[in-house]
Amino acid sequence: MLLQHDFKGQSGAALRSKEKKDRRHITIREVAKAAGASVATISAALNNSDYVSAEMRGRIQDAIKQLKYRPNDLARGLRLQKTHSIAIIVPDLSNNFYVDVVRGAKDYSASANYTILIGDSRESWEEERNYLDSFHRRRVDGVVRVPAMDAVAKKATPILGNIPVVYADRYPAVRDSSVGRVGVDNALAADNATRYLLSLGHRMIGIISGDTSSGTSADRLKGFLHALSSVKIRPDRSMIHTGNNDMESGHQHAMQLLTRARRPTAIFCTNNMMALGALAAIQEIGLACPEEISLLGFDDFYWSTLLRPRLTVVRQPAREVGPECSSTTSRAVPALLALFCWRRNSSCAIPAVLQSRTIPNQRTLIDFRPVLRAAMTG
Repeated sequence: MLLQHDFKGQSGAALRSKEKKDRRHITIREVAKAAGASVATISAALNNSDYVSAEMRGRIQDAIKQLKYRPNDLARGLRLQKTHSIAIIVPDLSNNFYVDVVRGAKDYSASANYTILIGDSRESWEEERNYLDSFHRRRVDGVVRVPAMDAVAKKATPILGNIPVVYADRYPAVRDSSVGRVGVDNALAADNATRYLLSLGHRMIGIISGDTSSGTSADRLKGFLHALSSVKIRPDRSMIHTGNNDMESGHQHAMQLLTRARRPTAIFCTNNMMALGALAAIQEIGLACPEEISLLGFDDFYWSTLLRPRLTVVRQPAREVGPECSSTTSRAVPALLALFCWRRNSSCAIPAVLQSRTIPNQRTLIDFRPVLRAAMTG
């Protein structure tokens, strides 16, 4: 028994020694020695540099696989003063539009060897500020920001310092000269959508807009009013309502519009959640849509074709990156930030990306298109 016990002890010690050796972090110098290359060449190969030959790249990959080498991102970040991470903060992950935005950002970031951090502010500046502070402490290389409704006018610079920021979708009505934005031409999109309603013969059109402290909402309202003025229609201010970009406010303001003595023949909601709330109000009152009331939304849902009636919407691309994006991925973080997630019709080209580290009043405009369904009639 004693001999057996001693044997087990030695075997256990040997096993622990082997496990400790297996857990030891393999260094880049060991990979270089195994591959017969310099440390600089190994580093270049890991960074996908073009100057490493295919033959050498194969030897390096074999050495990495044999040694089970895993780069130390923390040490690399300290050395390069870069964390190879970007952050994206959105206001509502229950909204399918923002889910698509995040998915597109994640897919693109992974292809460029960036890690992505995700925050959901739940439409709260307090939550958003906490996330921005956390992103700063983690020293992310850049931030894609879709601000909460009560935070659109709040600047991120005092919290993030010199970390690059790009606004996505929402942006302040008063432009922050230190950042850029990516999105559709909201004024033009709303103008086109309203002209479509006018082409169907509608003249009594109500609108449920977001808070105009957001440049996005302000531009959509501007486009709506411009379309009315183009056909000499004086806007009825009592039919211009301001919601909170959620179903509840869409329902509330649609009920007010639909119970007027002279109700509108069409309602334009400037975001998808308010359109759902308006549709619920239409059904609650018992109006036939589109026979008695037409409904037009902004932003689409992947499951919207299951609704009855099927909503007509202005679709913003929200996920796919254009082919011209690939050439900029390794040159600048702001380009990475600007190129997130825009799903688009395959026939549309995405315009040039943001290039500079801070982008004074520069915009990248993305194509939009109407999706005509059954909730519209003249």
